[in-house]
Amino acid sequence: RNITERIIPWAMMEHLEPPEVARIIVYMYHADEAGAPFLDAEDLIPLVAQRDIPLKDFVLMVQYNRETKQAEIPEEIRHSFLGEAVQRKWDGVSILAGGRGLILARSAMLDINKTATLLLNKLPANGARVSSSNIISIIKGIIGDPVKQQNSQKIINNIENAHNAVTVRENSPRVLKNIIRNADQADSNIRKVRTVAIPKKPKKNTKIDREAGIVPEYKTKPSAAIPKSWKTLSRNNLYSSIRPWMGTPYKYGGKTGKGGIDCSGFTRIVLINNKIGVPHNIIGHGTARQRKAGYAIKRRNIRAGDLVFFSASPNRSKVTHVGLATSPGTFAHSCNRGVVHDKLTSKWWKRRYVTSRRVFTQVKD
Repeated sequence: RNITERIIPWAMMEHLEPPEVARIIVYMYHADEAGAPFLDAEDLIPLVAQRDIPLKDFVLMVQYNRETKQAEIPEEIRHSFLGEAVQRKWDGVSILAGGRGLILARSAMLDINKTATLLLNKLPANGARVSSSNIISIIKGIIGDPVKQQNSQKIINNIENAHNAVTVRENSPRVLKNIIRNADQADSNIRKVRTVAIPKKPKKNTKIDREAGIVPEYKTKPSAAIPKSWKTLSRNNLYSSIRPWMGTPYKYGGKTGKGGIDCSGFTRIVLINNKIGVPHNIIGHGTARQRKAGYAIKRRNIRAGDLVFFSASPNRSKVTHVGLATSPGTFAHSCNRGVVHDKLTSKWWKRRYVTSRRVFTQVKD
């Protein structure tokens, strides 16, 4: 009952159908039984709403989410990596190993975004069917010599131990608990990685430097050189920029619109559209970065072009969703039904509202 009550806000926010809600309740129940925290597992609700995933894989995905958050891998990269891995039908073993590869790249001060592409292209989809030494060899081949550092070696050992823990094929509560218990041994090593600052210019690695990155990167002008004309928003341009996206399917971690798009991907791709022209460095890819865009405004002052943020989480300060206001009382957003319009004035959205951010100084017809 407790789990069901926690899922209802997610069901409302994502416009989930009853069979999808039932499936999510089962996933979250087993994750809870295994000892996986709800606040980490709930981030995967939009991902698993649309597909069946083996319970063991789901528990490993929760651990992937937990560890990459702990290591402060940027939200947009960890979501895009997981979304792409699921599209490629990766099992949980490969997903968790890939996440730890991203953590190793951070520990080595390499480009995490470009590393993600290499990991997606090199790691096997069925990690449970290959040896742990094979997986580790691939990760070492991508990241290179920095994995010789003491803390990095401990994380490599965690990859091997996790692999050994999940080769058991049954989905019993005992096996799922063992997976989380084993994975938790990595926590102290990953917390040490978090203290490594992400450099503006990552260390050189010829293999990584050649890659494009799973999250699009743009060269932006210095802030002083950005023209001020974009700060005046035309309502007509806003509506005409949103209209082609209406009905676009939802895709977890989708940032470019190819095959679908997620909530923060939608808001960003509309605002950087040539008709609107918000500079790329003003609007980040994920909800966490978009929450820092522009400046905060009160709900009663919302107007077209403002970013609006909501929470379906028991932790009401945790933003789980973002949309784009089209008027004081309406907004467009990407959810399980795809890109849709909803009413900001409805009782439910009022209750789950967190904050708003304004990036435009003026709005005109």
